[in-house]
Amino acid sequence: MPKRIDWLPYGINERILTLRSIANGAKSYGAIVGLTPDQIDRIKAIAEEYAFAARVYDHNKQMLKALRAWRDGVMSNKRPIKPAAERPMFDNSPMPVGTQRGLIAEIRQYVRLMKASTNFTSTMATAMEIHSPNHVKTPLRELKPRLKVTAVEGFKVRIACEMEGMTAVQIEFCRKGEEKWEKVAFLTKLPETIYIEPRVMGVPESGLIRAIFIKNNKIVGQYSNMPRVTIFGL
Repeated sequence: MPKRIDWLPYGINERILTLRSIANGAKSYGAIVGLTPDQIDRIKAIAEEYAFAARVYDHNKQMLKALRAWRDGVMSNKRPIKPAAERPMFDNSPMPVGTQRGLIAEIRQYVRLMKASTNFTSTMATAMEIHSPNHVKTPLRELKPRLKVTAVEGFKVRIACEMEGMTAVQIEFCRKGEEKWEKVAFLTKLPETIYIEPRVMGVPESGLIRAIFIKNNKIVGQYSNMPRVTIFGL
């Protein structure tokens, strides 16, 4: 993945998180930087509309896979004759009222507007995650992954972070109430979705995710941030 040159991440799920941060920041700082109540409400709506579009697509993509498996089971000549389960149903949830096209172009306009205010500060930029990336090279001993994780149905977790030129990243999971970190994945490219087996099949479970870089089969740098995630079934 090429180096970013502006504040907006490339990945859809990373953008969901950034837009939520901007929405929260607009709620906290909007009046200070001169936004009107309508503009603040619109920024919050952009975050919701973007997240909905991403969520409904991902869910229906998974349902399409499940529907194909259901179809193959119905058509199979290898399985014993027995009633078929109900077919998987697509998500037909209504979209947020007033959903617009061009959400990224629209949020960029609002970010430019906020940054142009004389009251805008670096603290606000950090809170809203709209700083331009700092490409000053970090010493290897200080290098650590900056994880963003999203729980996905089926006891899966989507992992995203910049690889920073490293060969791979080792993913570890610590279950709530335990102290042991389990190695659950070794990834050579990101973003990626991994499966974490629950202690009790079918029962949601929470815990912490962390990661550390690998280069030429050797551990490099420090452990990442440790976001909490809850894995769940359907």
